[in-house]
This record gives sequence, C-alpha cells and structure tokens, in this order.
Amino acid sequence: MSAATLQGRLMRLPGWTALVLWTGAVLLPLYILVVSCFKTTAEIYENRLGLPHRWSLDNFVNAWTRAELGRNFVNSLIVTGGAVVLTIIVAAMAAFPLSRYRLSWNSWMLGLFLAGIMLPIRLASVELFTLMRKLDLLDSLTGLVLVYTAIRIPFAVFIFANFMRVLPSELEEAARMDGAGEARILFQVILPLVKPAISIVAIFTAIAVWNDFFFPLIFIFDDHYKTVPLAISVFVGQFRTDWGLVFASLAISMAPILIMYALLARQIREGVGAGGGMK
Repeated sequence: MSAATLQGRLMRLPGWTALVLWTGAVLLPLYILVVSCFKTTAEIYENRLGLPHRWSLDNFVNAWTRAELGRNFVNSLIVTGGAVVLTIIVAAMAAFPLSRYRLSWNSWMLGLFLAGIMLPIRLASVELFTLMRKLDLLDSLTGLVLVYTAIRIPFAVFIFANFMRVLPSELEEAARMDGAGEARILFQVILPLVKPAISIVAIFTAIAVWNDFFFPLIFIFDDHYKTVPLAISVFVGQFRTDWGLVFASLAISMAPILIMYALLARQIREGVGAGGGMK
C-alpha cells in the first residue's frame, strides 16, 4: 500500500467514523421499536435490548382493536391527504407569480413566507383555538386540514419558488403564444417540471401532519374524530403504561409514511440533488 493511498484512507477515517456512529444512533431506536413490538411490558422492563421470549402478533391485534386504529387511520388519512393536496395547490399558486413575475414586492413577500417558517405557530395556540371556535371548526377534520395547510404553506412556497425560479422563461412564452392562460401554464406546464418539489413538499407535509399530536389534542374532543397519535395515547396512563401496545401502535402508524417515502424516494433524491445546485 502506497503512502498516498494510506494518507487518503486516514483522511476519510473521521468521516466514516461519524457515519458509522450516526448509523448506529438511527438503527438502535428502530431495533428497540421492532423487538419491543413482540414483548410484554414486563419483558421490556426486564431487558430492553433482548429478543422476546415468544414471537407473537398479540400486541398488534390488541393495539388495533383496543385503540380502534382502523377508524383513527381513516381520520388521519383524510387529514393528512387533505392537508398535502391543499398545501401543494395553494403553495404552487403563490410561488408561481413570486418566482416567474418581476414584481417589486417579490422579495418582501418571500421574506414574509420565510418568517412563517421561523415563527412557532404554537405560540398562538390560544388565539387559534378562539378563531376555530368562532368558525365552528372545533371537533372537525376540516378544521385540522385548514390549520395544517396554513402551517405548511410557508415552507412549501419556499420550496416551489426555488424550483420554479430556474425554469426557462421560454416555456411560458410558448404556452402564451398557444393561447394558454396563467392557470393552464401553472398546472400543465410548470408543475409537471417540478415533480421533485412536489414530492419534497408532499413527504415533509405528510410526516408533520401524520405524527402531530398537539393540534388534534386541543381541537378534537369526540373519539370519532381522533387521529392515530391521539389513539395511541390511550395506552399511556398515569399509573401504568402498556409499552408493548405502545410500540406495536407506533410500528403500525409508521407504515403509511414508510410506504409513501418508498414511492417518492427517487423524486426526493432528484429534488435534493437539483436543489443543491440552485442559487
């Protein structure tokens, strides 16, 4: 082995070490989640890292039936799907003029959307609750969809604007010469070219909405409208927590997001790669 080769490997050693440590930090909680799904609460307390004494699906069956996860899954799918679709449509319509038109207030408006990303919306929970009550949107899946859409729009506008800004203007000029209006240009010309941006917005919005516990907790009171995170909380008590059912419920709730990511993974990688070259 030459000195140059040895020196190159030594230079890469810190990076590989950090990568191995990061991989371990990610895989360890996943391992604990998977093995704990098949354990009783007593086994989990006895040995958190050990394998279960008996591999059984009892935790999954009990979690599904006791928390009524079927109904809650439907509620979460409605809220998450509605928020994703509405966020993409509204954010794309807002990002289109901000990125494609030369307007004097573009920078100010984009700065306003960036402020929406940085400011924590939970600081306005009391005012938001009051507004929802006045609009009669409490205990409503529609209310949750509108709240999540409003929260995710700033991030989505920022992503769409960056992707749309680098598209050649000749595309719009050709479409206008063919008699296309602005709405047709956006939905039939621009959006098909920014599919990676759509995938990024969709997956990040879906993860944030699907896993959120805070807003369903303060806006939903009827058990028929509870989402999956609220349903899982029934296994956590003041004096006793059935951790086997909690871990099984968490594993079940992760499945839709993992499937969605698997379907959009290629688009997301393309979007991250394209985003790295944007100015």
